[in-house]
Amino acid sequence: MVESWINSGKFLHAKHSLQPNRLGYCGPDENSRILEYLHGSPDNEKLISMLIKFEAAYPFVRMIAKSTGMKPFDKKVTEAYWIGNPLLERVEPAQFYELSYNGLGSGTHVDRMRKEEAKSVFRELGTLAKPHHTFYVLGMYTKPNAEALDRRKLVELMDSCRISWGRVKQVKEKSLVVQRNPLTLKDGRLALGSPEKSEVAYDSAIQPFSSLKTGDSVSLHWNFACEKLTSSQLLYLKKYTALDIQATNRLADTQRKKPGAR
Repeated sequence: MVESWINSGKFLHAKHSLQPNRLGYCGPDENSRILEYLHGSPDNEKLISMLIKFEAAYPFVRMIAKSTGMKPFDKKVTEAYWIGNPLLERVEPAQFYELSYNGLGSGTHVDRMRKEEAKSVFRELGTLAKPHHTFYVLGMYTKPNAEALDRRKLVELMDSCRISWGRVKQVKEKSLVVQRNPLTLKDGRLALGSPEKSEVAYDSAIQPFSSLKTGDSVSLHWNFACEKLTSSQLLYLKKYTALDIQATNRLADTQRKKPGAR
């Protein structure tokens, strides 16, 4: 029963949602209760009722499920959104397009496109646009007000908010030293920089981190280690992150060429 629970889509979703919830960025103020479930209290119904209130993440998960004929908290569905997997290739572009301007609600933390803006994005990117968390995050760089923002701080924000990966170099009691590739900006284009060491928080009581060791790879969200990645998950996360960066740069280049652009 416990083994089934820790390998469920709900568990994976909760692990990646915990830190932004702690920071007050997304979802109801329920991080202490979510942490209880992650520590081994698998009351599925109560956890699901909390996770569906995450107004930025859940609409994507629900849409991926609907488009692929699966349930929102199937493991492959939540994995597709947070990490990436072949389900993203099966999502109907029309459904993703509709979600982008009409399916994200109007909450404080939700960045819904205008219909004409969405039409322009999908016309330019086509199938390069994927309902992947990092694609959604990097969209901040292409917003009309991005030019007025501090670019260094914007890139740091996107780097923390995206799901990145790190190779564990040292395991401490409450933190990990990992080697990761930070998001960078050079000549107006996003890219991944050279590997550098960072210290991130983690919780050894959240499985499978009790057996974490040097050399393992982990997913990272807001400087918190969320999941121990399998080799295939690591490959997919790298693949879709590269596609997200490519899509964002293409869109930013197109916007710069428009009359009146800086």
